[in-house]
Amino acid sequence: MTNRYSIISLCIMAVLALVSCHKENETPADIEFAADKQYFPLQTDKALIYKVTEINIDKPSDYYDTTVYYLRERTDIPFIDNEGDTAYRIERFKSQNLNSWKISDVWESKLTTYTAEKVEENQRFIKIKFPLSIGKYWNGNLKNELDDNDCTITSLTATYNNESIHLDSCLSITRDSSLTQISKVYDAEIYARGIGLVYKEITDINSQEVIYGVPIENRIHRGTIYRQELITIE
Repeated sequence: MTNRYSIISLCIMAVLALVSCHKENETPADIEFAADKQYFPLQTDKALIYKVTEINIDKPSDYYDTTVYYLRERTDIPFIDNEGDTAYRIERFKSQNLNSWKISDVWESKLTTYTAEKVEENQRFIKIKFPLSIGKYWNGNLKNELDDNDCTITSLTATYNNESIHLDSCLSITRDSSLTQISKVYDAEIYARGIGLVYKEITDINSQEVIYGVPIENRIHRGTIYRQELITIE
């Protein structure tokens, strides 16, 4: 009986030692990563609804088209992806009036130790790189066959506001940016802690006339502008 108690005591002491060792080895970076990943939460009980505006311009053809619709993204069940990690289905629905929703795509998202990733139209993108810091950069297309995409964290105190949502301390990421007198490319995203993506913009426009002092947005020759703005959380 004494031997039995001795063995049990030794087991308990070993477990306590392991727990103590784990706590001692836990670094501030581990805690920081957990907080950082709140900008990319994968919660199956939540859906995000966005207003999407798409503008297409072709001045030579006298084509000016603006389309407005609504997008609902819902995090669905987890599964094991082709890299052996736990990922989540992202069901995407579209609507013209916020009432009648039709499924349009099924994407997927996951968190790894150092990245937040999303598969869009069968292309895997590194959306966020951890730990977060101003000026941190990475290749967002590292895991696909597209050209390199230099992503940069530009702010940890960005704001996002509309008629019903007011958020501060947001994460702002610029995925592509260039501006000349005749062209503008701007690809950026804003993430809010505990919510995820709240704003996305992709602008790719050009002009064939240079008028100093007049923004290129006011003299577009050809181009597209895409804006995705969070309006409701379900």
